[in-house]
Amino acid sequence: MTELPPAVLPSYLDPTGTLIHSSAAALDGVRGALGDTGSGPEHRFDVVVAWDGELPALPAGARIVLESGVDHPSVRVPTPLGYHTLLLGDRPIGTVIAAPQYAPVSAPGRWGVFLPLYSLRRNEHTSLATYTDLDSLFDWLHWRGGDTLLTLPLLPMYLDEPADWSPYSPVTRRMWNELYVDLDAAGAPPRSAEECPQPLDGLLDYPLLQRIHAARLDAMAEAWWPSPELQRYVAEHPLLQEYAAYRGAQARLGRNWRTWSTAPGTAPASRDIDVRVQRRHLVGSWLADRQLGAVAAAAARRGQCLALDVALGAHGDGFDVWREHDLFVAGVSVGAPPDPVFVGGQDWGFPPVHPARSRATGHRYFRETIRHHLRFAKLLRLDHVMGLARQWWVPHGLTATDGAYVSYPLEELLAVVCLEATLAGAMVVGENLGIVPPAVNDGLADHHLLGIYVAADVLATYGTDRMVRSSRHEVAMLTTHDGVPFAGWWEGVDVERAHRHGLIDDATRQRRLTRRVDERQRVVDRMVAEGRLHQPDNLGATMVAVAEDLADQEAWVAIFNLEDFWLETRPQNTPGTFQEEPNWRRTAQLTLDHLYHDGGIAETCRRIAEARRAHADPVADPAAHDAPHPAAHEGTPAAAHEETHPAADGGAAGAAAAGAADH
Repeated sequence: MTELPPAVLPSYLDPTGTLIHSSAAALDGVRGALGDTGSGPEHRFDVVVAWDGELPALPAGARIVLESGVDHPSVRVPTPLGYHTLLLGDRPIGTVIAAPQYAPVSAPGRWGVFLPLYSLRRNEHTSLATYTDLDSLFDWLHWRGGDTLLTLPLLPMYLDEPADWSPYSPVTRRMWNELYVDLDAAGAPPRSAEECPQPLDGLLDYPLLQRIHAARLDAMAEAWWPSPELQRYVAEHPLLQEYAAYRGAQARLGRNWRTWSTAPGTAPASRDIDVRVQRRHLVGSWLADRQLGAVAAAAARRGQCLALDVALGAHGDGFDVWREHDLFVAGVSVGAPPDPVFVGGQDWGFPPVHPARSRATGHRYFRETIRHHLRFAKLLRLDHVMGLARQWWVPHGLTATDGAYVSYPLEELLAVVCLEATLAGAMVVGENLGIVPPAVNDGLADHHLLGIYVAADVLATYGTDRMVRSSRHEVAMLTTHDGVPFAGWWEGVDVERAHRHGLIDDATRQRRLTRRVDERQRVVDRMVAEGRLHQPDNLGATMVAVAEDLADQEAWVAIFNLEDFWLETRPQNTPGTFQEEPNWRRTAQLTLDHLYHDGGIAETCRRIAEARRAHADPVADPAAHDAPHPAAHEGTPAAAHEETHPAADGGAAGAAAAGAADH
């Protein structure tokens, strides 16, 4: 057992390996926000990790009370999995996290697709996807032989003015997004044409959609409020009661809870709560939970899994920061230091969790966040997993370049992840892209948590000795939501974007575009040499060859951006921008109905599924693969179906994908 106060790191290594020292102003601002890290009440508590139940040395006289309320018989007896209380005499002095050494995984060879739910549309007449549409996308994927569906965080956002529709700035990390509730399926009256606004130029108008959805949800809430089933659900979820009351109070008192007369975290007075808004969130959260749960259950019955992303933080005006106000740090926000792409650094705008105060609670908020997601997700992606070890804090009033790193208790947070993943029977992958401290990657490997490999990041090295292929302990992706799709890389969209935002000058732009021509040729030459590409002048065929090559690598799971299948060039998000780019608003070019009819996409999926089957192993013997233990709940990847889907009647191939299949 060791005391572990958070440390402010005065320097760090940049991507070139250069030692960078944080400024005195940044260090003073961060230290001031962090407060006294040696004598505060939070440092009277400790966290003890008992891997596989084996306890380290404890102070003389210490004893453990298990979650069940009974005393742990002896330190020589393995501690059962769970969060237990460490006492000295009768005084609590900490938390024991008894976690398995290894997180579970499924059988290898899985594959699937990625698409933000907001980007999906059932057909040309729908305005926004629902959880029901997510189930339909799962059905299409199953028909094409895939088993994993990854989407962006499905958490509540502020969508009324002033709107903040980033899925990574949620109101709370412990509720589901009500905007995706299928009100038609829930029994709402039919919508008028005005209630189905079409995306303008393919971009969603979130405030308009929110107003329409809220009005329909209010009508349903008024009709359903006496429902015994609803009232029973609300009674069983006290956190939901607090959340709905908070949203009702914001509707009356304003979004910024710091201006309220009541103390943060205390229940607002009934006179300060808009009951209509309160009931809207009670009903909306209940329906969201039911519908998303039904999607996950149906996927599991087909041998598939829902893959969700855990946002690193929460909106500063949101429910989590208000309710857990003692846990969050005021006066600073989380971001990232400068790098070659974002020379001005990044400030993500949300407050950090105080590491020592989190330890004093046994990391309760973090484990509640992970547990909430794992109720339905069987593959969980931890965004910016480096944040479990250190986070870049930017004092308010300084630029994003002027921050400092603060350390976090990596081993303890990994123990929470391993324990929650085991209890849920789920795989976990850490987003470890970019410059990541060695301790983070070592921690992932030590506990059989998967890392991420992105093929787009190594396309420039194809055909060279520097090319690195995915390992068995990774989730391999062709592209990500923060990068341009494959066709965008091919056309130099990333280079043009950097130039447009002033990150590179004219000469650098031309130099990179010229180099991209050579990189493209190396990709083509490699795919031809491997016998995967027979139409070297066809971009669609080249994309399919690269996707097949990725599928034929050792990664435990392979996930493909669905938009790559029809050669989309635009990203879903441009990091470091907000209003400058249409982030988190763009709908997909092809609808769900179109997917069922597209022969080119069908051929792409066939080739991917065939390549993945070569890596599937129903036994998944960890000794044979030097890999984590398989989770009992997961089966082998769904085999490609030979039958004809009712919606597939041999329609024409999609626009860009029509020539994509390399027959």
